[in-house]
Amino acid sequence: MKDTILLIKKHMILLLFLLGSVTIWGQISVKRKVSPADYSQWSTLNSEKLAADGLWVSYNLSYDSGKDTIIVQQTYGSKKYTFPLATDENFSRDGKWWAAIAPEKGLGILNLKTGKCQWTADVESYEFLANGKYLAFLKKTGLEQELCILNLGTGQKYNAKDIAEYRSSPNGKIAAFITKQQNAVKLIWIDDYFRTSEIIQSSAKRFKNLIWNKEANALAFLQELPQDQYQGTNHKLYFVNHMDGVPNLHILDPLLAEDILKGLKIVTPPAKNPLEMATDGKKVFFYTTAPKLESKDKEIVQVWDGATPWTYPSQKNSESWQYNSKMVVWWPEENKLFNIGTDEFPKTQLMADGNYALNHNPLQYEPQYEIASPVDYVLTDVRTGQSKKILEKQIRKYDFIKSSGSGNFINYFKEKHWWVYNIKEDSHINLTLPLGIPIDEVDYDCGGTAPPYGSPGWSVDEKYLIVYDQYDIWLLSADGKSQKRITQGREKRIQYRIAEDSYTDSLLLGNAVLSGNKFDLSKGLFVEAIGEDKSSGYFYWHPEGNIKKMVYKDRMIDHLIKAEQSASYIYREQSFKLSPRLMFKTEKEKQPKILIQTNLQQNHFDWGHNELISYTDSRGTPLQGVLYYPSNFQKGKQYPMIVHIYEKQSNILHHYFNPAENAIDAFPLTNYTLDGYLVLYPDIAYQVGEPGKSAADCVVAAVKTVTAKGIVEEQHIGLTGASFGGYETAYIVSQTNIFAAAVAGCPLTDFVSQYLSLDGAGGTTRMWRYESQQQRMGVSLFEDYQGYIENSVVAQAAKINTPLLIWSGLEDTMVSWTQGLELHLALRRLQKPNQFLVYPGENHSFLKRETKNDLTQRTKEWFDHYLKEKPFRDNLSSN
Repeated sequence: MKDTILLIKKHMILLLFLLGSVTIWGQISVKRKVSPADYSQWSTLNSEKLAADGLWVSYNLSYDSGKDTIIVQQTYGSKKYTFPLATDENFSRDGKWWAAIAPEKGLGILNLKTGKCQWTADVESYEFLANGKYLAFLKKTGLEQELCILNLGTGQKYNAKDIAEYRSSPNGKIAAFITKQQNAVKLIWIDDYFRTSEIIQSSAKRFKNLIWNKEANALAFLQELPQDQYQGTNHKLYFVNHMDGVPNLHILDPLLAEDILKGLKIVTPPAKNPLEMATDGKKVFFYTTAPKLESKDKEIVQVWDGATPWTYPSQKNSESWQYNSKMVVWWPEENKLFNIGTDEFPKTQLMADGNYALNHNPLQYEPQYEIASPVDYVLTDVRTGQSKKILEKQIRKYDFIKSSGSGNFINYFKEKHWWVYNIKEDSHINLTLPLGIPIDEVDYDCGGTAPPYGSPGWSVDEKYLIVYDQYDIWLLSADGKSQKRITQGREKRIQYRIAEDSYTDSLLLGNAVLSGNKFDLSKGLFVEAIGEDKSSGYFYWHPEGNIKKMVYKDRMIDHLIKAEQSASYIYREQSFKLSPRLMFKTEKEKQPKILIQTNLQQNHFDWGHNELISYTDSRGTPLQGVLYYPSNFQKGKQYPMIVHIYEKQSNILHHYFNPAENAIDAFPLTNYTLDGYLVLYPDIAYQVGEPGKSAADCVVAAVKTVTAKGIVEEQHIGLTGASFGGYETAYIVSQTNIFAAAVAGCPLTDFVSQYLSLDGAGGTTRMWRYESQQQRMGVSLFEDYQGYIENSVVAQAAKINTPLLIWSGLEDTMVSWTQGLELHLALRRLQKPNQFLVYPGENHSFLKRETKNDLTQRTKEWFDHYLKEKPFRDNLSSN
């Protein structure tokens, strides 16, 4: 009996202990509200990299405080190394080494086998060479720069001081460098002996602009000539080949020229690579211009002539074609030159093999009012000099014209189709006409020509041009005889696209090459996918035709990186409630492995949730939006709501947003959901000619859909947007009184004055923005003057009753700050409640931390005052 009583007592004590434990643990696990003091705990995952063998991964965790950290860790084991504040991180191609640069410490080289990290101070840049066997870096001490090349296996090192410039070959087996004091150009063969050879030494002006061809058997560079009475610097051009034996030097001196270079200068034009090298290692492309005397005359008057092709500032920047740089090709071994660029067709793009050039004249059809004028294209065989016009009035914007990887074909978008021009056969074929479906954007709602869904490139063998329609990927034979759809997106309402970030290549180094990627179809394709329900992920298309899911789920899946030498890959996964995490997967393993789950502290706080909503505008257009619920949402309770607008935004359904002290558009979404707000991101569909009215129609419809749920304090709804969203915000509050407060960032408010103005950079008119781009009027001001007035906010200012906060950057080159000023002065005269915040030193997108912090606080205070009836604070500085 006593034993029984003792046993009962023991059980009672245990039960009481467990109950107490539950209470204690329950208290510990109670989630609390996130406060601004907690924001600094949140990090952002970025800069993911995977070693070629798939055994190691590195990634960066960045913080608003700037105290970023790079982490290197094993994909299978438990080893992990941290590198605070490091940047420029990379694995060697053999997977044995990892390197990065950190402030104060310099270059860190991590031996992934031993875990030892070797640091070298004062290193500014580095690169792995010869598949990772060697590492080259530039070390700067004071004004002097030193080149070091290290054999990572043996520790053997080569050093060269007084470096002015350094450039390794694409294969990493040879490098060239220029010394400053000696003014010499030298070669170094990157092998166990570190053999060197001096190409040239001079007491004259400096050498510069080293460039290799892709095969690493030819090098070119420039040397400055003494300054004369003409504008700009003239140059000699040098070419070196026969790298496998005794290097052979060729020199082109424009001062000694008796041929087409006579009287011209070899120049380094802005925003262009000064030299281009053909893959065959036999020709160099460079730029020349006619000499122009330095003008010492003071400008008395600017003549803005209405008959000139461009406005005065643009015309002045371009000068005349006589003084514009034009491309020339040189065959050093034959001492042969040919002018590719001409006064009639001065602008040049090269085919990938460098044997053909495509020329155009951007002034040909000016004045006109597209972002880029249509042009005629002339194709020139640089070997023979023969030219012929192949296209007339071709649109240049939106990648409407590209080339194949070897330069045999030009593919261009015209008359709603993709065409191919066969250079050898001089023939044009419409490849997409047989498809019978649109390959231009069906829901395009701006003025002008609808762009194509895209063409990422060609197959390596150039048998197929790859083209996208709304959902699928097509392989179209270059002869137009076959069309093959390799995905089934239309049936599943899933959009498939090649994961183009994994495929980048150019056979000719430099930016004068007409773009065109190439894809080895024999190795299959990595395909990214996104569904209309916002699910996303990746698939692998097998050359035999079947497509296999890698990962696809009701989350945001992105940043796929495949290991070069193993069947493994990483990707990033997130949702609104799931902070981004890095996943690792191999073909053999059924389930992926979590390498890092960011922001685990979120588990200690209340969080919100979101959902995709559907609604229609007054025309019956089906639309979607994302509704975010506040943390600790309670059914039956109503909440204030803020509506954030900017065209279509429902694709952010699965994006994770950190709480933050600032944001580019002054609206950190999560800050508001954590503080008791509903937040709505609706999609907007536009009727060309009625941008403001369309926005009001769609946004009001979205708000009504949400308020019908009975969860919104209808007297406490706010509206915000920036840039075009700022315009929409300001316009919408002139059309409805359902919003209790609004914030409009860098808004355009007067269509007439903005239309008749110039962009801050370059001096081009802003007319194209209205006629064929985002402002969506579709016609000129003078074809629909009343429409411009009706869609202008200042013209509707008297109808604005919503308290409006306006903000602009004083140096905004896209939307002048005076647009915000016009609305502020109008509302001021009308005695409507408003404030105008102007930030000196900021452009269209704010960059200064203190500026973004101030604007974010003021925006929050504005909404808190009008939507939560909190008093304004006086502690935000106006200095």
